[in-house]
Amino acid sequence: MRKIILTSDIDWAPEEVIQDFLDLLQSFKAKCTLFCTHQSQVISNSDSKLFEKAIHPNFNPSLMEGVPIGAEETLNKILSIYPDAVGIRSHSMTSSTPLQFLFNEKGLKYDSNLFLPYKWNVKPFKSWTGLTTIPYHWEDDIHFSYGKNFEKIPFEKNSEFELMIFDFHPIHVFLNTDCEQTYLNAKKDYHDYNKLKTHVNNSRVGTRDFLIKLLKSCSSSNDTSFFLMKDLILND
Repeated sequence: MRKIILTSDIDWAPEEVIQDFLDLLQSFKAKCTLFCTHQSQVISNSDSKLFEKAIHPNFNPSLMEGVPIGAEETLNKILSIYPDAVGIRSHSMTSSTPLQFLFNEKGLKYDSNLFLPYKWNVKPFKSWTGLTTIPYHWEDDIHFSYGKNFEKIPFEKNSEFELMIFDFHPIHVFLNTDCEQTYLNAKKDYHDYNKLKTHVNNSRVGTRDFLIKLLKSCSSSNDTSFFLMKDLILND
């Protein structure tokens, strides 16, 4: 049985954009782990059986010697919104050994700050910090940064890979982003939903098209299932 894990870095997306993303996933009954950046009523009200609420704190504003000043305060703030979270992926994948020990101290069970593009054979492992480290393999903005297109999903039904972890951003799914310029054109209207709609890519194959192909392929396969990140936590 191949495990497909969908994840999402929410990245302060507007509520309408988050709702659009969750509605698409829900239409396929597809599970997804949401790495949350802020209070979202849409996320809070989402189906907990489909959507795992993990955290996506931003330590970047005050980095110093590998441990961001105010890191504990930043963690406490986002954990107060999502107290049941057991997983973390920092914004920009910011990490260090001291940070990982802090994550463990706060009761988190896994971190996903290791991104290995297209290295599908790399599996979760137990870190010396006590956390399960869960690498992920594909990300929408990195995909187009490589200059790759979104025409094909990266496996056929007879794929040899047993675990494939994808990361989507709601804004790129909404815009159907196909290249960096599509996003840059829309960025100034990020928090104006009506203007944002005018930037949706309807002429070229993009992120949304890719996700729909992936969802359709997985949903029609007898040997593929959607899992959540927390399902991969390794016990001592």
